[in-house]
Amino acid sequence: MRYYAKDSTLVIEGNFEAVSTGLNGGRARVKYIFNRQVPRTFNPPDPREFIKEEALKMGLEVANTFGLLTAVNMEYLQVIEDDYLTAFITAGVSNGSKFRAKVGTINIILVSKARLSETALLGAIITATEAKGLALLEKGYTFLGTNTDAVVVAYEIDSEPDSESEKNQGIPYAGSSTEFGKKITEAVIKGIKAGLELRGE
Repeated sequence: MRYYAKDSTLVIEGNFEAVSTGLNGGRARVKYIFNRQVPRTFNPPDPREFIKEEALKMGLEVANTFGLLTAVNMEYLQVIEDDYLTAFITAGVSNGSKFRAKVGTINIILVSKARLSETALLGAIITATEAKGLALLEKGYTFLGTNTDAVVVAYEIDSEPDSESEKNQGIPYAGSSTEFGKKITEAVIKGIKAGLELRGE
C-alpha cells in the first residue's frame, strides 16, 4: 500500500478487498480508495456521478475505486498506524445529524495488512462507528455523528505477514473486545479527537 495527498484528495493505492458505506460503496476488490475535499456548499445533482468524474480526473480506474467526500481540508487528515492497521480519518462536526443542526463529515478508512474474514470486514464498520460515537461523547458533543459520515474497511490482498500473530492466521472477528477491534477503537478515537482539535471543534 502507498498513499499520498494530491489536489485536496487523499489517495490510497494497493490491491484491496474492501467494503464501503460511501456513495459508490458496497463490497469489491479495488485498487484505489480516495477521500476528496469538496466545498461546504457541495450539492451536485448526482453525487455518484461526481465520484466517477473525480476518479477519472485523477487517472484512477473507476471500476476499481471507492471514493469518499468531505468538507475537511486534508491538512487535518489524521493517519494512525501500528503493526498491521492503518487508519485514515478526516473529522468535522459542523453538521451534527438531524438531532443537532450543526456541517461536516467524519470519514474513516481502515486498511489492514492482515486478511479479514467477511464477518471481520463488516464488523469493523460497527466497531469504528461505536468508537466514533464514543470519541464525540468524550469531546462533549451530544450527537454520535454527522449525516454524511462514511466508513471504508479494506485489507491488502498481497500483504505478507512478518510475524507469528493474529495477522498470520487472518482475522475472523472485529468486535470491540478483540485485538483487532481494540486497535480500531484506539485509532478512531485518537484520530477523531486530534482532527477536531486541529479544527478548533
